[in-house]
Amino acid sequence: INNFFLTYYQSLENAAGVVSNNIEKMIQIVDVLVQPSVGVQNILLSLAVGLAFLGAPSFALTLLGIKGTILRGAAQALVISTQQAPNVGRALWPTGSDRSQQIQSAELHIQLSNITNEMSQMMDGGVRLLMNDPGTFANYADNGRYSGPNVTNTGEGTGLTVPSGTDAVAYALKTYLLSYAMWKNRWYATFDLGPFFNEGDVEKRKYCKFDSNKNYCVYQDAYGKTDDSQVFYWSAWTQRVYSLQCDGPANALKPSEMIDTILSYGWAPLNVLFDGGYNCTAEGRAGSSAVNFNFDGKLDLACVSQLPIYLQCGDMCPTPLKNNTCDFGDVGTLVKGKCAEWDGWYD
Repeated sequence: INNFFLTYYQSLENAAGVVSNNIEKMIQIVDVLVQPSVGVQNILLSLAVGLAFLGAPSFALTLLGIKGTILRGAAQALVISTQQAPNVGRALWPTGSDRSQQIQSAELHIQLSNITNEMSQMMDGGVRLLMNDPGTFANYADNGRYSGPNVTNTGEGTGLTVPSGTDAVAYALKTYLLSYAMWKNRWYATFDLGPFFNEGDVEKRKYCKFDSNKNYCVYQDAYGKTDDSQVFYWSAWTQRVYSLQCDGPANALKPSEMIDTILSYGWAPLNVLFDGGYNCTAEGRAGSSAVNFNFDGKLDLACVSQLPIYLQCGDMCPTPLKNNTCDFGDVGTLVKGKCAEWDGWYD
C-alpha cells in the first residue's frame, strides 16, 4: 500500500506538469470572452481523483486503450477500496469550504506546484487514517488487491503500483478546466437521446456526414453542401447524439474547429466531455463541485465535465421536473407553437 500511494502521488506530480504545459494554450484558444477564476477546491479534487477517474467503467473501456493494463488495475483497485472504506476517500478527496480560494486561469500554471504540495498533505492524512484504524485497513485492503505480481523495471516485486509517467491521470483535471472554460465562454451542447445505434444511423437521421476521422458528423443539406458550424458528436457508449454550439463572440472557433482542437491537444476525451456533462445535469448538479460523494460514500465523477447541456426547444425533459422546471433548461421557449429567441445562462 505504501508503494501504491508513493507511485500514486508521483503520478499526480506528473499530471500537474502535463496540465501546466497545456493551460496556456487552452486559455489562448478557449478563453476569448472571459478568463474565469477557478476554485482551488475543484482543482484539488480533479487532480486527486485522476486515477479513480480512469477506473470508472464508462471511461476505462474507452480511454487510451487501457483495458487490461496495470494502470486500469490500479485505478479500479482505488475505486473499489474507497467504496469499501469511504472515510479514507473523504480524507484523500475532502469537500468543504476551507479551500474557497479562487485562482485566475491565467495564473494556474504558476500555482500548480503549491496545489500539488497541498495534495501531498491530503494524501498523507488519508494514509495515516488507513494505517491507524485496523477496521478501515481491513476494508480498504480486502482480498489482498494491493499485493500481486507487478514488478518494477528492475524486476523487484512491488505489489500494485501506478506506472510512472502516466499522463492519463491528468485527464480528469484537463477535462474539468476545459469544460469550465467552455461554460464561461458560452459553449454548450444540446442532445438527442436516440438511441443511435451506429454512424450510419446518425448520418441518416441527422442529415450529416462524418468527417474522415469519424470524430463528428457535419450537417449536409439536400444538395450535399456541408456546414461545419453545425456538427454532431455521437457517443457510442450511451448512443446519444450531441450538437456542440457557441453563443460567444465572432472570433470564437467553429464547433468543428473546437472539437479538432480538443483532440489535437488531448484536452479531454469527447465521451467524458459530453456524456459527463449530461450525467451531471441529469443528477441536478450542473455547475456544482467537480467531484461529489453519494449518500453511500461512493464517488460521483460525472461533474468533472462542466459543459452545459440543454434541451432543444420543444423536447421533453428526460428527468423528473423539479418545481415544474427541467434541470436541462432548454434552448428557446415555445411561444404559440414556435421557439422564441434564447438568451442562455452562463453564471
